[in-house]
Amino acid sequence: APQLADAQGSDDQVDADLFDYAAIKAWLGFVWRSVGRHRVVGAVTFVLVLGLATFFSWVVPKKFESTTTLLANRDDLMAQLGNPHRMQSFDMDGPTRAAQEQVLSRQNLEAMIKSTNLVEHWDQNRHPVLKLKDKLFGEAPADQKFDNMVGTLEKRLNVFTGPNGTVTITIYWPHAAIARQLVETAQQNFLEMRHSGEVNAIGEAISILELRAGEAQQAIDESIENVQKVAEERTKGGKEKSAKPAAPVKPKAVAAGTETPQQELSQLKFLIRNKRRAISDLEEFRSRRLTELQGQLAEQKVIYSDSHPVVLDIKERIEAMQKESPQIQQLRRDEEALIEEYKSRGGKDVNANAEPGSARPRNVELELDNVLRDVLPDLRDDPAVTAARDQLRMATARYQDILMRIDAARIELDTARAAFKYRYSVVRPAQTPRKPVSPNVVLIVLGGFFGGIVFAFFAAAAID
Repeated sequence: APQLADAQGSDDQVDADLFDYAAIKAWLGFVWRSVGRHRVVGAVTFVLVLGLATFFSWVVPKKFESTTTLLANRDDLMAQLGNPHRMQSFDMDGPTRAAQEQVLSRQNLEAMIKSTNLVEHWDQNRHPVLKLKDKLFGEAPADQKFDNMVGTLEKRLNVFTGPNGTVTITIYWPHAAIARQLVETAQQNFLEMRHSGEVNAIGEAISILELRAGEAQQAIDESIENVQKVAEERTKGGKEKSAKPAAPVKPKAVAAGTETPQQELSQLKFLIRNKRRAISDLEEFRSRRLTELQGQLAEQKVIYSDSHPVVLDIKERIEAMQKESPQIQQLRRDEEALIEEYKSRGGKDVNANAEPGSARPRNVELELDNVLRDVLPDLRDDPAVTAARDQLRMATARYQDILMRIDAARIELDTARAAFKYRYSVVRPAQTPRKPVSPNVVLIVLGGFFGGIVFAFFAAAAID
């Protein structure tokens, strides 16, 4: 028992030696009183830290957040009514498929920068400290500025696709009005790229089918000519031919390099019309949006004056919407290139209804009867004539199949154009943000205030 008591007493002595509260109190009092001994140092340190925090909150670029949300509807009803035999592919027809890749593509980012004059606006509203840095170290070249702006826009522009068919576009930018303008431009470009992509893809497919239809027509002409030759060979040596001349053989296509086939001219003309129709659709789409903005402007002018920020904001939107979009400009360039190619290949009237070589239904049986009208009845069932007629039937069946596919593709094209206006709807339009999301000036100043107090005690105690 005495040994246990001695051991317990020794443990209490160790604890007492480990926590010397008197020394800790003395040190704290020493630090607390150090500010009174070095008031100037403490005050200067406090003001310096608080000033640095305030300067930091002023120097750090503000970031405003602007967001827009689109609801993409999979409208299969019009497509099914227009073409009941259409194969549905939910992966390829997804209205939100590759939305992020399209919006953040370099071509789209460059178009956004050019349409909004983003580089010029960035230089004009650059922070005074950063402008001073440019004067001291020199500005970057114009091409490097443009590349840097593309990288900055790519980092600050975010695109998210939701499971319910939503596409959300968000940006963080130093200027509130430009943030809203960039989001609206990204939204408009996305819709126009989707429309142009769908329409142009179907149009290209139709043009390819038109070219194949021209080749099928040429095969029919060659088959008819073959039937006529075989019939003439079998008729020689038989009964005397009728005095009525045989139907003339249609000339073959001129060799390449001397004259462009008519089906190629028809294909070019269809592509030109498809581009014009796409331009008209996009202009109509922008016109509807412009009409909505003008209606909003009229409503706001009843409430606010012309100098109110809300009215000025809508006016900026109308001015931006009146400018031609990059997609329309690209379509016009494509149209001009196609017209030049059409004229260089011998085409004359671009606005004509149809070229002579365009795909159209043909009464092949009537043409065949005209060819065989002078052939003796007993030679119509000749094996050689029958083989030539079977070859003609195969060419005719292929041509009819291509015509059916062209007709279905044209219905699909018209359906896609009509259904696009119902496919996307803006459920959350872009708004001009009122407050920046970063930096938090109040938090930075409070941190500088309390940090200045801590550093003031530390500096005063450090001198002692």
